[in-house]
Order: sequence, then structure tokens, then C-alpha cells
Amino acid sequence: MSGASITIGPAVVGSMIASYLFGCSTMQTYTYYKRFPGDRRVFQILVAVVMMLTFGHIISIVYWTWTLTVTGCEDPDGVTIFTSSRDANIVLTPLISTLVQMFFIYRLFKFSGSRTVAAFCGILSILNLTGTLVDAVHALDNPTNRTTKNTRDWLTILTLVAAAACDLVITIGLVYFLQRERRRTTAHKIHNIADRLTLWAIETGLATSMSSVLIIVFFCAMRNTFLWTAVYNVLADVYTNSLLAALNSRKTTRIQETRVINFPSGCDTPPDLVSEKPETIN
Repeated sequence: MSGASITIGPAVVGSMIASYLFGCSTMQTYTYYKRFPGDRRVFQILVAVVMMLTFGHIISIVYWTWTLTVTGCEDPDGVTIFTSSRDANIVLTPLISTLVQMFFIYRLFKFSGSRTVAAFCGILSILNLTGTLVDAVHALDNPTNRTTKNTRDWLTILTLVAAAACDLVITIGLVYFLQRERRRTTAHKIHNIADRLTLWAIETGLATSMSSVLIIVFFCAMRNTFLWTAVYNVLADVYTNSLLAALNSRKTTRIQETRVINFPSGCDTPPDLVSEKPETIN
């Protein structure tokens, strides 16, 4: 493959998927503010900030794609990954991912009570943010056509590995501590709830971590194409939807005749077991 099939094509596909996911996150944002009008102010601000950054992200990639399609009509081999709009996206994506990861790190800390695990995940998240910003500045200072020779390849890979590792550690941590709580009780209903929450944590954690892994694979194997950028275009929207899904799924699960269990993350539970009041994470 050559020309538009490895440049404009992946860019258009990535932008289409990102636009669809942005629509999903917009619906989830409406649901969040409608369902939890009295939620913690910090969470409401977090959602507003992440959505504003995601809106800027979608504008930048749509404009970048429009530039590629217009320029590519005359010279498909002359298009470039790094333009002003593309560089804006490279900056916005790690900002979004870091904010979302910090939310899940806080959630993991509330489950585990371990400052060490939380600090380790925080370091990985900050490493991803710092490395990507340094890489973006270097790309701005040394623009080239179509290839990624103007980036520090090792730094790009390092930041992506840090992001994927952070998501995996958070996922494994949530699963471990959920199952630990499950083993501490013999109540069958609690076992069912913990199992559903475990499955939900795995699904959301894999969505973000596997996206980063795909970017690493495409970047290492086909860095002179736009295939890795297509997945990167979607990454910020995956993080945004993960955050909103976590907030919208919260429930205070009340097990009658036993005790009240506040799960920082939740899933759809049977109506007779669930209070309709939104959860407050202390």
C-alpha cells in the first residue's frame, strides 16, 4: 500500500470513530448532570474540564483530517502528520488521559488504602503527560513530511508504555481488591455484585490500555504511515467515555439484613438491591 491508503485513509477512519465516540460522551455528560445534580463539585468540574478538552480535541482532529483530504487531492505523498491542529491534539490527549487516570487512581486508593500503589500509578500517569508534551514540542520545532523522524522514537514509545502500564495496574488493582472484599463475606448477593463490578473494571481498563498497546504496535511496525495516528485520534475519546461511564454507573448498593456497601464503581444491579440515591465517594 502507498499514498492515500496509508495516509488519508487511516486519518479519515480514525476521525469518524472519534466523532462517534464524542457523540457518546456528549450523551453521557447530559446523563451525568441529570442523574447526579448534587454530586461532588470536584467531580462536576472534572467532567466539565474533560469535556471541554475533548471538544477541543475533536475540533483539532477534524480540522487536521479536512486539511489532509484537501491537500491529499493534489499531493497524497506531501501530507504530514505534524501540523498545528495535529500538534494541538497531541497536547490535549495526554491532558485528558492524565485527568481520567487520576480519577481512577483515586478510586483505586479508596478501595485499597495503599499510598504506594496510588503513587506508582500517579508517577506512570505524569510520565506519560510529561513525555508526550516534550515530544510535541520537539515535533513543533522540527516539522517534516509524512514521517515521524522528527519525534524521539524512544520517548514516544516510553510514554505510550507508561500510559498502558498505568491503566493495567489500575485495572488489576481494582479487580484484586474487589475480589478481596468478595472473599470477606459469604453473602451470595454480594458475591454477584462484586463479580459484575470486576467484569466492568476489566472491560473499561482493557479499553484504554489496549488502545495504547495498539498505538505502540502500529508505531513500531509502521511508523511511516498514519495507522498509529488513527488509533491515537480515538484514544482521548476512549478515556472520556470511560470516565463518564464510571460516574454514571455509580450506585449505593444496600443489602438488606446485612450492611450497606458503597462501591466506588458499579454496574446495573437488581432494583430490589439498589438505592436510587447517587453514591458519594468519601
